[in-house]
Amino acid sequence: MNNHSSVPEVQDTSSTSALIVGSVALFTDMLVVGLAVPVLPLLPSVLDAGPAATGILFASYAIAMVLATFVAGRTVDRYGPKTPLLIGLIGLAIATLLFAMGGPYFLLFVARFAQGVAGGMSWVASLSLIAATTPMEKRGQAMGIALSTITLGVLIGPIVAGFMVEHFNTSAPFLLAAGVAFADGLLRIILVKGTPRVTDDTGGPLSVLRVSGSTSIATTILVGAAVLASLEPVLPVHLNTSALNIGLLFALASLAGIVANPAVGYYVGKVSSRLLTASGLLFITIALFIVGFANELWQTSVGMIFLGLSSAFLLAPATTLIADQGYKAKPSTLGGSFALYNLAYASGLAIGPLLTGLGVQQLGFSMALVVAAVVLALLGGFSLSRLPSGVAANS
Repeated sequence: MNNHSSVPEVQDTSSTSALIVGSVALFTDMLVVGLAVPVLPLLPSVLDAGPAATGILFASYAIAMVLATFVAGRTVDRYGPKTPLLIGLIGLAIATLLFAMGGPYFLLFVARFAQGVAGGMSWVASLSLIAATTPMEKRGQAMGIALSTITLGVLIGPIVAGFMVEHFNTSAPFLLAAGVAFADGLLRIILVKGTPRVTDDTGGPLSVLRVSGSTSIATTILVGAAVLASLEPVLPVHLNTSALNIGLLFALASLAGIVANPAVGYYVGKVSSRLLTASGLLFITIALFIVGFANELWQTSVGMIFLGLSSAFLLAPATTLIADQGYKAKPSTLGGSFALYNLAYASGLAIGPLLTGLGVQQLGFSMALVVAAVVLALLGGFSLSRLPSGVAANS
């Protein structure tokens, strides 16, 4: 093997540079995801395709992301993180340019799928890069910082897209995204000088999944991701309001989650995680019922706030718990924990749009959200009994 050659390469890329590159890569990916929210459902070819096809379009990102994750893992193992980081960059550039062109549904589908491939490559490579350059005792904090940029991208994307559509056209947000991707690419090329590999964290997501309670935690993460994603393909068409208003509504949900996250995180370890998660499932039901039957924009806004709260109450405890499961795995692994987190999160991003897209086409908007609320609450509820009640003392 080339163990000797890999040691200086790890030292070439500092932990600070790795954290910057990884965080910016995750932010850029989710920024483009957020930019699509108030734009894609309102494009003529997507409107003509119907709610079910819109749900499939939004879900295709996550499906491609899951598929790419497995390929990315092998690529990182063989070549290190830099190669999949550059592959992800190329995929993102192709996706943004295709989105900017608009055009027929199938072309948008190709763009969304390419975006998912780019996301899968970038997520795995970014977290692997951080893991390879950060000591184990500081790795959890670094991963947490990187993952927080996901929420930031989702927060900013819809607002920026709504504003640019109002003042320019539907291509403008994606041309901006192409510029951000270019800057992101320069960081990946300049700051990632070597191709480091993780040598002290050999366990994968399956080793974490075998630990008792991990399936329940992964299910909770899936539900937390599915909630907001479930409204992305259907709410813009239902409200028939401006792209800016749509962007602000989704940003409001993300902002509520950002504000609630530190508060919920403070109580993780002090209050039963089952209680926090049960509260999140209750907020899901409240949120989707309010949005489903809202007659005024302010009522929808209230529902979106509850939606953001539900995300915080589900994902903040689950993120801590999934890391704790990694310490219990054999061999111990933090990288495997976050790989499982990514897979569960991406699965939620796929299930949410499919559930509501098909539901709206068959049942109408209000009843589709009722069904989604029941399905997601039951899915999360079934996992509660086996969810770890708290965080164990670990190393």
